[in-house]
Amino acid sequence: MPYTLDDLAGAPGTELFQSGWVEVGPQDEEAFCQATFLREDFLGRRPSPVGAAGERAVSGFLLLSMLAAFHKRELRLRGGYALNYGLDRVRFVRPVPTGARVRVRAELVEAVEKEPGRTRVTTRNTMEVDDGGTSPRTAVIADWIMYVVTSG
Repeated sequence: MPYTLDDLAGAPGTELFQSGWVEVGPQDEEAFCQATFLREDFLGRRPSPVGAAGERAVSGFLLLSMLAAFHKRELRLRGGYALNYGLDRVRFVRPVPTGARVRVRAELVEAVEKEPGRTRVTTRNTMEVDDGGTSPRTAVIADWIMYVVTSG
């Protein structure tokens, strides 16, 4: 559902979206390690721990960076565009093994007009992992701040 700034201003506590599930495979972790210098040749050792079953844990910062993709795919803003302003609070609650599926629930915390044409929007993003257990479990919680700039 597309949102306008007026929609957001009166909707704190609203779930803006729940994404579909996305598998984070070993190739995703490897590509992230290459792009961020988390490689053996740079570190002089393996970049992430190996679990009891031999799987590697997905980098927390890879999971965090996926928020941008989930938001671009799921959150539709009418009449403006969003600029990344930063994060207030991030918690990596549990490891995510490579090959697990993740999804994001984004809840609106606040939308405050800071000046004409610029509104600060804060979302609380809860990333859940489906790692073969009985139900999805929280893996990451992040409060993300964006400035929505009105077109025109």
